[in-house]
Amino acid sequence: MPQRKQRILLVLLLTVLVLLLVGIAWPFASSLVLASMLAVILHPANSRLSRRLRRPGLASLLMTLATMTIVGTTVAFVCVTSVRSTQNAYKALHHHSLKEDSGRGQLIRTTDQIVDALASTLPVQKEVIRGKVLNGMESGARYLLSGMQGAIQSIASIVMTSVLAILFLYYFLRYGEQWLSRLAALVPLNPDITANLLRTAQHSVVANVNGLLVVGIAQGLFLSVGFRLVGISSPLQWGVIGAIASLVPFVGITLVWAPAVIGFVVFGFYWKALVLGLWCGLIVGSLDNFLRPLVVGAREKQKPVLVGFAMLGGTYAIGPLGLLFGPLVVSLTGAVLEEIRRMGPLPYRHEADIP
Repeated sequence: MPQRKQRILLVLLLTVLVLLLVGIAWPFASSLVLASMLAVILHPANSRLSRRLRRPGLASLLMTLATMTIVGTTVAFVCVTSVRSTQNAYKALHHHSLKEDSGRGQLIRTTDQIVDALASTLPVQKEVIRGKVLNGMESGARYLLSGMQGAIQSIASIVMTSVLAILFLYYFLRYGEQWLSRLAALVPLNPDITANLLRTAQHSVVANVNGLLVVGIAQGLFLSVGFRLVGISSPLQWGVIGAIASLVPFVGITLVWAPAVIGFVVFGFYWKALVLGLWCGLIVGSLDNFLRPLVVGAREKQKPVLVGFAMLGGTYAIGPLGLLFGPLVVSLTGAVLEEIRRMGPLPYRHEADIP
């Protein structure tokens, strides 16, 4: 068989195998992406440590263990602090409720106040309004219960993803550079073009990590201010918890402030619930919408509006991973177009030159 046909056959076989490998690895996509991001960030430090120790395997192992220690310590701090702060806040609210409410539960008193307020403004009987309010509260309780179950499942999924990511991280730090070199050698492009595309992907990953950190710190600080305004104890600790919770896709920092607002409503602190809800919903929640595109766009030299649409479109298309892949695809597209522009226009061929 001629060599050209053998090459075509091997390329077709490789395409089928790559598709099968993608299907096999897809359940671990989140762990692989997280490990890849960490490996890109830690690569400079890992290279310096490897040169100093002259043992790449030991350097990768030490970096992986250090990362695992930092992540484990952070998770333990968040769990212990959140449980203690939640218990203290509940005790304080419950104690205040018992002092102001004689003989009747605070929840019943709150329901009666809502029914009386609606009955005074709407031409509907109080019993009908009470039934609607109770049904609404029951539906809300079921929704919160399902949300808590989903949150518990998400926590279990996050723990499993983190464990697998730590395992993958060692191999990426140890062999990632070799794998990239071999992959680049297989790409039928000029080595300079391949290196530029890889550099663009690296800058995109670093820019997204920087965006996550900046948004997390900003949201944590503003959440601390909001908790301080309404008198919640340990606002700085809640700010740290909120900064870490902002990394959770879709829900983010809402996991921290939404229960506080609900607790204020249940125990009758309506103004505090309104102030905290408006502050967190309008200010804290909007920081992610313009800070992340601003930081990512500045690093990748892209328009923040374009980066923002890339994040939204990527999230809608493939889920939470779209926050990373959306800007990455935009950056790589710009890099490819730039390489095509540098090559210049295709040479024009006259009809007489065409065989």
